[in-house]
Amino acid sequence: MNYSISANSVDPNVFIYEPNENLSSIGIFASSIILSCGAFISQILSTIQKSKCSKIKCLGSNCIRNIEV
Repeated sequence: MNYSISANSVDPNVFIYEPNENLSSIGIFASSIILSCGAFISQILSTIQKSKCSKIKCLGSNCIRNIEV
């Protein structure tokens, strides 16, 4: 947009957002993604550990385990 200001008008409040990305903000974003993925994987493993199934097929892996009844 092109804003032109005449001499008789009031100056408008125009805020221009200029993102200033630095290494710390990128690091915070990357670590939050890694921690979220880790929490998701640990939740899946916790659910598998608590299950009563003797044959488990998950994400291309197969597992047959002995369950004490």
